[in-house]
Amino acid sequence: MLKRYFLIIGILTGMLFISSCSGTTPYSKDSMVDRKWGISHGTVNYNQMLNPDAAKNPDPVLGLYGPAAAYNMEKYQDSFKETGSQEIVNILKLQ
Repeated sequence: MLKRYFLIIGILTGMLFISSCSGTTPYSKDSMVDRKWGISHGTVNYNQMLNPDAAKNPDPVLGLYGPAAAYNMEKYQDSFKETGSQEIVNILKLQ
């Protein structure tokens, strides 16, 4: 009886091992990696063709406009002042 259980467990383990090593399903021909493969390299090549003298420009790439960035950061930080403490009070009242 014990041999039968070990045999069944061994067969199930072998089937699980073989199925896990089988690769992709036949329904999906290519994965997301295969579909996106080489797009980054192609984009870099295309941008170099658009502006081949870009390496000669020593100016750094600029980010956000200063006053707009400062306003957005101030607005973001102000969003935590009132609602954060009020939300905690409301949660404590519910309990």
